Amino acid sequence: MSEANIAPWQRIAQSKKARRDSAIPTDWQLHHGQVPQDRLNVIDVPVKCGILTPCEVEITETDAPVLVKKMINMEYSSYQVIRAFCKRAAIAQQLVNCLSEVFFDKALEAAEKLDAEYRATGLTRGPLHGLPVSLKDCFKIDGTDASIGYTAYADRPTKKDEESEITKIMRESGAILFCKTNVPTGMMAGETYNAIYGYTANPYNRNLSSGGSSGGESALLALRGSPLGVGTDVGGSVRIPASFCGLYCLKPSSGRFPTYGLQDGMQGQEAVRNSVGPMAKSLDGVELWSRAVLTSEPWMHADPDCLPIQYRDVDIPKKLCFGLLLDDGIVKPLAPVSRALLQTKSSLEAAGHTVIQFNIDDPLYTDNLKFALYRSAAADTVKSILAQTKEPWPRGMEMLEAMANKENKGDDSNCPATVTDLWKAQIKRTEYAKHILNSWAATKTRTGTGREMDALLIPCTVWPASEKYKFIYDNYTSLWNVLDYCATTVPVTHASYTDAKPEYEGRSELEAKVWRDYSPEKFAGAPVGIQLVGRRLNEEYLLGVTRACDNALKAAKNISNGCGM
Repeated sequence: MSEANIAPWQRIAQSKKARRDSAIPTDWQLHHGQVPQDRLNVIDVPVKCGILTPCEVEITETDAPVLVKKMINMEYSSYQVIRAFCKRAAIAQQLVNCLSEVFFDKALEAAEKLDAEYRATGLTRGPLHGLPVSLKDCFKIDGTDASIGYTAYADRPTKKDEESEITKIMRESGAILFCKTNVPTGMMAGETYNAIYGYTANPYNRNLSSGGSSGGESALLALRGSPLGVGTDVGGSVRIPASFCGLYCLKPSSGRFPTYGLQDGMQGQEAVRNSVGPMAKSLDGVELWSRAVLTSEPWMHADPDCLPIQYRDVDIPKKLCFGLLLDDGIVKPLAPVSRALLQTKSSLEAAGHTVIQFNIDDPLYTDNLKFALYRSAAADTVKSILAQTKEPWPRGMEMLEAMANKENKGDDSNCPATVTDLWKAQIKRTEYAKHILNSWAATKTRTGTGREMDALLIPCTVWPASEKYKFIYDNYTSLWNVLDYCATTVPVTHASYTDAKPEYEGRSELEAKVWRDYSPEKFAGAPVGIQLVGRRLNEEYLLGVTRACDNALKAAKNISNGCGM
């Protein structure tokens, strides 16, 4: 194709991708053919490829809170730690295409300055002293783009005074920022691909998705290319990737952590509020980040929507009661997900906790309501951004495209919502939230603890990890965004060739498609996580309950491996 025939979006994408790739030093690059394209599981490549030294392997295999302690004790310098993670992130990028912005040189310079300051003063920079932290592409960082997958937003580097508040808080807390991670176009999909960088694969099985919209972050963390990452969630965008890639995460209620200054795919949409949350290989990492951000008191200076709630240390009862929802009534989870839920139930009961059934009445109500809340301006917004560079509509946005083009097919399903429509939807949302509130409170009579259920145990998605371009259902996560409850994820197991494919006829064409596409061999080896949901603004209690659940799973695993007393 001649230069004259290349569309503006193609020129931008080629240039942007080339600059990212050139930021990886030659001696950090895998040899041609070192990892065959048909090798699906690449999770151990960083350790075995020979690019990392033994010390760098040790550093990158260490969890975030331990790394901070070791740097404070001067067992490692921040420079050592940053360099190790920059190298491992470079390897991860070559394996699964997870990075969007690469600024390793600036990170190494920042680490050198921090080390010199610490040697001179003996004072730590903050609770994240010297720690590498990766950010989802939507966080604005000085000198980098926040393109969120749009070619129209590329080549618009952020100025210092435009940085996101989380970016500033990370630096003030002592973190060293070193890369940003890939997202789907406009951050509006449950898997990660865009016209600039292409598809981000799952490192446990490169035929599968790493999730979305924080899919670049989850893939990087799974390969231990970062010890701690930050994503955003307005429909499952932290929880879905965390579940797909075997990670812990926290999706807080809106107002707990600052979102001010993000590059948002639906700027001004407040019917379902966005939230910022941490992702890590350990629950300790999630808690470290949460404490660090709230220690900065972001409601005082960072975000007018932040609530003045300090991090709260809470006492978790020894005996807990979990609600269990195995099926939302719309799409039944596939066999590995159901197995993970039942395995968790068994582990909790073995640890002395109680598990009761919990059901959601009228499940289609929230699925339909979500669309009414989201759709008001999304279609026209996406259309106008794509038009700036003549970028085509991405696959998966056919409904929005039809709406933006006013393709009325005999009903109002493709017509943009009016303000009146939005107000009506918000009334229904509040009515439904009251219904769920009552159902949650009513569990007090069944728990046996004298309290209502401590958390709700449910699937994160219907898949262990979806096949590429086949993510079509998110109600297990988006429901809790509509209701603004907090939620976490816990990795439980892995999909197996031995998982059965039960004879099952879907209750709808959507459900039938999910089950028709399922065969155990497609998903073998993929992580399987579960979701724990807690009451609104109850993040600290939920984290404590999540730890009890995680401990129960680990204890059961030790017993099954013959490690019990």
